[in-house]
Amino acid sequence: MRKTGQVFMLLLLLTLLTACVEGDLKLKINKDGSGEHTVTAGVEKEALNRFGDRAENMMNSVSGELESKGYEVEFYEENGFTGFRAKKEFEDVQELELLPVSGGMTEAGVAPAIGNIPVEMTTEGGLFTTTYKVEAALDLSNSGVIGGMQSLVADQLDFTFTLDLPLKPKSHNADRVDGDELQWDIRTAGETNVMVEMVVPNVKNIIIAAVAGNFLLFLLVFLFKKRKKKND
Repeated sequence: MRKTGQVFMLLLLLTLLTACVEGDLKLKINKDGSGEHTVTAGVEKEALNRFGDRAENMMNSVSGELESKGYEVEFYEENGFTGFRAKKEFEDVQELELLPVSGGMTEAGVAPAIGNIPVEMTTEGGLFTTTYKVEAALDLSNSGVIGGMQSLVADQLDFTFTLDLPLKPKSHNADRVDGDELQWDIRTAGETNVMVEMVVPNVKNIIIAAVAGNFLLFLLVFLFKKRKKKND
């Protein structure tokens, strides 16, 4: 996951070269907290041809580093864009760094807002359900990468964050929804706020309550029949 930050560097550098760039970070989360992380980065094919080997070598370099970190990388050409998708499975989403900082970015002093995304998670427990609320703030404008050129690159960078959940969320502020899949447009100028609230059933408590309820019902029926028989 360390090299995901370099994807940002690639996207932003190519954007400054007046190329239209697309990128997406996707998290697919399973019920047990495991899942799959997908990094997509692409640039207009026309622009890639215009910049020649330099841009292509950058794409290959980043995809190669992702491969060395355990990602499965495949290249694509679609809708006038060419780029790659890198996928990697994880065991625990709580240990996942969505936008980790690479060594080069740290040395350049551009790490702050990219590597340290403020994430707040609150949990409200109930007898039969537990409510989880996650809030995060992503601000690329203060990262030092874009500098004072936010307005220049805003129309050229199409960057999104996609979250594929195991359950339908109770509430959210996503820009687009497709079933259990949520997607946010990441702003290059200003802050992007992400909020998701989910209600997860407490299966154990539900089973205990169901068993206890059935037992109580059986006991009441038994006592009723016994009393009726006695009266007869």
